[in-house]
Amino acid sequence: MRVKPLPKKWLIHEIEYEGYTGQKDDWGNDKFEEPITIKYVRFDDSTVFSRDNTQTKVLANAVVFVDVKNSYPIPEFKEQSRVTFNSKEYIVQKVVPCYYPTKNAVHHWELELL
Repeated sequence: MRVKPLPKKWLIHEIEYEGYTGQKDDWGNDKFEEPITIKYVRFDDSTVFSRDNTQTKVLANAVVFVDVKNSYPIPEFKEQSRVTFNSKEYIVQKVVPCYYPTKNAVHHWELELL
């Protein structure tokens, strides 16, 4: 079974990605790496909810799909990193590697943003 990459014609967006360093500056603000522009990604502005008997939580306001073959460059994605799309800043809440069904290799990444 051959799984094709995400079609490049679907990857119509680009984002600016700033990796979270895990450090704070002198004022207690999070520090980030220098921004890089990742081309050929898919930005979907869709809210991801979690519901239980007592409450509904927003887990993400958007999802970015980053294809291993067509998107570039691909950094080491980290939670708490910053993503900018259309001049709006988001924070990466969850990094989801989506693997090929028959081998231990990432097919694409999904970044859940808040």
